[in-house]
Amino acid sequence: MKRALWRVTKPLRDRVRAGHPWVYDRALEKPKGIKTGDLVTLVDEKGPLATALADPTSPLAARVLDLDPGASCDGAWVRARTEAAANRRARDPLLVGCTGRRLVHGEADACPGLVVDIYADTAVIVFDGPAATAFWRARIGDVLVGLERGGAVIAHAWLRGERRERSAGEALRGNPPAEIVINEDDARFGVDVRSGQKTGFFLDQRDNRRTIRRHAAGQTVLNLFSYTGGFSLHAALGGATKVTSVDIAGPAIAAIERNVQLSNLPQDAHERITSDCFDLLARAQSQGRRWDLVIVDPPSFAPSERAKGAALRAYERLAVAALAVVEPGGRFALASCSSHVTEGDLLGVVAGLQVPSLRLRQSAGAASDHPVLPAFSEGRYLKFLFFDVG
Repeated sequence: MKRALWRVTKPLRDRVRAGHPWVYDRALEKPKGIKTGDLVTLVDEKGPLATALADPTSPLAARVLDLDPGASCDGAWVRARTEAAANRRARDPLLVGCTGRRLVHGEADACPGLVVDIYADTAVIVFDGPAATAFWRARIGDVLVGLERGGAVIAHAWLRGERRERSAGEALRGNPPAEIVINEDDARFGVDVRSGQKTGFFLDQRDNRRTIRRHAAGQTVLNLFSYTGGFSLHAALGGATKVTSVDIAGPAIAAIERNVQLSNLPQDAHERITSDCFDLLARAQSQGRRWDLVIVDPPSFAPSERAKGAALRAYERLAVAALAVVEPGGRFALASCSSHVTEGDLLGVVAGLQVPSLRLRQSAGAASDHPVLPAFSEGRYLKFLFFDVG
């Protein structure tokens, strides 16, 4: 079947050829007869440019699948892409001892709109939008075959559906257990792939959890927006004298108790609080409570560019409140998981507090199995800033 041609009206050839995988609707002619999920050939004044996945109903109207305008994008193409992605993880020394990992990271693994995480032997699949759903859902068998050829062992496959949609999920292979226990170095976590946040766990913070662990010996640690205790367990395993975990979700706080048990850590060295984090910080300040190391890892405050201003104000409020409970000479970590908030934005928030005792100790992004294309800064969604205080 002959593909539709979709004309790019702005000078994007160099950008696309450099590896930027997105073309917005404002850079394309009005589509004629192109439907969501169609494969199209992008063309400009110089001729054919690339093969893309179309979503004419979205501002993100085309995702580049292949720089070859005639790429087949068939089963063999899919198997080759996912096999290569799995092979990259198999060669990664930072993933040794980690049984939860990202196998396919969308655009960065040349699989736009597709995310596959694996927990032990259970693969969890997420699509980013209706066009990705239309394309990858029809090829999911080839996705799994390619991953297995790359070394992944997959007994169960669970489809979470579209990233922004709540769905019941679907077992594509086997029947994932209610709890899957994964190792992250010597930390152990129970993961619920059916209803847990993201695909069940925040795999992208793995390397930053290791950073916290290296700085935790002999420290009291406060972990805000703790979810199921990723930073908390690594701090405890790193020798923290006391860890306080705070999250508004009762089930997440309850899961920390289970994870502490799985990791053979003493329960009495871990304080778990179900609370709004802003409220907890206000109470702690009024009571004069302080911690040596405070971690602030909130959910995304900026799901869109329009929300960015409000998000930056929320980060400012959090940073002010968190710094008020850091011991002099302590440390402070601030994370943002929104692609609309850049590292420069986040540093600007902290600089605007005019706290001369702050020193940026380290800045980082997502873990090594969440790579970023050099030409695609939008892919660097996670920012992690680690400061000395005083």
